[in-house]
Amino acid sequence: MTQVKRVPLNHLGRLGRSDIESALRDYEEIVRSGVLLNGPYVRSLEERVSTYLIDKYSVCVSSGTDALVLALAALGVTSESRVAVVGNVAGYSTNVVLRRQALPVLVDTNPESAQMSFDELKAVFESSNPPNAVIVTHLYGLTTEIDKITELCGQHGSYLIEDCAQSFGAIFAGVPVGAWGDAAAFSFYPTKNLAALGDGGMVTFRDSEACDRARKIAQYGWSSRYEVELPDGINSRLDEIQAAVVLHRLSSVDSRNSRRRDILRRYAEAVTTPRRFFFEDSERCVAHLAVLRTPTRDRDRAVLNSFGIDTAIHYPIPDHKQPAWRHLFEGVALPNTEAHCAEVLTLPCFPELTEEEIVRVCEALRSL
Repeated sequence: MTQVKRVPLNHLGRLGRSDIESALRDYEEIVRSGVLLNGPYVRSLEERVSTYLIDKYSVCVSSGTDALVLALAALGVTSESRVAVVGNVAGYSTNVVLRRQALPVLVDTNPESAQMSFDELKAVFESSNPPNAVIVTHLYGLTTEIDKITELCGQHGSYLIEDCAQSFGAIFAGVPVGAWGDAAAFSFYPTKNLAALGDGGMVTFRDSEACDRARKIAQYGWSSRYEVELPDGINSRLDEIQAAVVLHRLSSVDSRNSRRRDILRRYAEAVTTPRRFFFEDSERCVAHLAVLRTPTRDRDRAVLNSFGIDTAIHYPIPDHKQPAWRHLFEGVALPNTEAHCAEVLTLPCFPELTEEEIVRVCEALRSL
């Protein structure tokens, strides 16, 4: 009996001919030039993304995590700061806040969208210890209530950092995500909507002086070669080859996002309540992940597996229940966050899925 080929959660080997030819051509050009770091491709990528985000200031870095660290550092977040974050994003926000020796303040999620709840954030601001900064994660390729959160942060004089690792290209009220806050962090990890063929990221700013500080911190804190001006410098660079790959893919990111949205739309149409996908059929959603909320996750996962469909969980453990951090969050209750972590299931959703694979996923969803 012939075994049915599985539908992968993602497949990084399904590169298009244009991607392969461009990468090989750029690789040879860059190697022969001898300029491997901080060269013309990095500068061009920074300029293009700055324009895409309506004239923001940009710095290419080694990863999306470094982008968040640099955003906090450049905006002056210190050990005296309190930073509001959500607890359903695998600890990424909490991790970088703790790296700055600041205090993460966990905010519960919106039960319908799994994004940071505006009402819960407002309550945190109205408490006796309001946050100095907020990291808003646009999770799963959706957008938060970013207009209301931007206004709220402005009213309280708090910095707003957008975590756009999963949402490059999403548009809210005519404005790209990443263009709302004081700073924004992007990841070019290979599975992202705008991806490198390795790791990489970018941090962007509203203010040129903050961007200049981030650029210095990313290069050891140097003001000039071997002269350390800022005390918290790190080594975080994007190499020319990865910059060239991302620059090439930037021209097709909107069409690839549209393809992701089309796939997730078909999935959403195939399920019935109480199951549902975190999805909005609009430019506010770029369908980074196809995340199903289901009260029978283990059963559904087994059924999907029987159809040969790979699945994952994004994400299973809320931050306040992580073994390393439980002592920091004693007494913290996040009912919506905990419910999401217990019921989410991720299905394959990437532009190179074949029609046969999409149909098979839809058939499996209808059988649940």
